[in-house]
Amino acid sequence: MSFVGSFPHSLDAKKRVFIPAKYREELGAEFYITRKFDPYLSIYTAKDWEEFVEKISSLPESEAAELQEYLLGAAQKCVPDSSGRIILDEKLMKHAEINKNVVFVGAGKQIKIWAEEIWSERENGRDPNSIRELMRKYSL
Repeated sequence: MSFVGSFPHSLDAKKRVFIPAKYREELGAEFYITRKFDPYLSIYTAKDWEEFVEKISSLPESEAAELQEYLLGAAQKCVPDSSGRIILDEKLMKHAEINKNVVFVGAGKQIKIWAEEIWSERENGRDPNSIRELMRKYSL
């Protein structure tokens, strides 16, 4: 399974957002959202989330504690309503600087949720030559 594509959506007055229909079936009945280090959120399927948590848990406790507290302590288990909406947690919204409009971006095993303004800046600032070099470097 690989998440691809990007889809803009808006939060409603109750901070609910539709999960793009293209992703819903692959995500399953429940999934997880957490913050990362850049200002975006990551969505994982339940299976991929468990694998992610196991990787963190396998680290020495002195190193795992910080990651567990930062990534797992902010995580949100999601079960979409019958319309395919979820409510985003206030802490996660603040981290990702989300106010109203978001973009869901497929990124392989995860889906990233970006504030629309930040995503637009990233897209507009991309350097095709550096991307080309990365692709050459890794024979992609």
